[in-house]
Amino acid sequence: MRNFGRISTGRRERLLEQIRANEFVRVPELATFLRVSEITVRRDLDELAEQGLIERFHGGARLLAQPQRTAGAPLTAAAEHSKTIIAAAAAKFVRPGNTVLLSGGTTTLAVFRAIAHMDIRIVTNNAMIIGELDGGANAELFVLGGEYNRKTRALNGDLTNLTLNEIHGDICFLGTNAISQKNGLTSSIYAASIVNRLMANQCNDNVVVVAEASKIGATANFVSLPLARVHTLITDSAADPAELAAYRAGGMEVVLCGDAAP
Repeated sequence: MRNFGRISTGRRERLLEQIRANEFVRVPELATFLRVSEITVRRDLDELAEQGLIERFHGGARLLAQPQRTAGAPLTAAAEHSKTIIAAAAAKFVRPGNTVLLSGGTTTLAVFRAIAHMDIRIVTNNAMIIGELDGGANAELFVLGGEYNRKTRALNGDLTNLTLNEIHGDICFLGTNAISQKNGLTSSIYAASIVNRLMANQCNDNVVVVAEASKIGATANFVSLPLARVHTLITDSAADPAELAAYRAGGMEVVLCGDAAP
């Protein structure tokens, strides 16, 4: 009985086969194919998305090009390079005395490394940052409380949100699972999307999104912010030019950082 409600191995394989065979699939089609209810299909798709096997969108799902990486897992050399050059560009937006809000994620962790030597205050829900403190850090660090997510190594939830509502920042740097001209800034975790939204609120929409090229043009499950609320996007040179042109046309500042890999 402990596994009741989880995806059966056979049904999961049939779901994945259908998704692999098509560019995308919709819930009603899958329900008909599997002869189960749409509620069952949605639950199954949610579980597959949590496992990093597919990407959910409203009404259906598509196959991920590669599994999502768990925060804290080793980065490839190319990914590490992209995050480092993005973080170096982000650091140029910070001024002495600023209160900087940092969301969860490995790209914002790289931003922390780039700005930790500055005379600033950093407010974050990114638990990975705690392990980065050393004698060379001049920044004052304020770690938000909340429920710890072992997969993302971030703190989210009601306590995080309540605390954020009492803090006013000068600028925020948001990592993201996805950003697109159609759906804006989106997250695979609902609680993380709320934290991103609150950080934007608490810095008067001085929002800088830091994201590798793989996140550009993609859509995750939960909306964090519409594009209109993003002031600046910092990404690497492998990002989709058509997407970036659409962002610029809408008034967003887009900063491209060097080569995507050494």
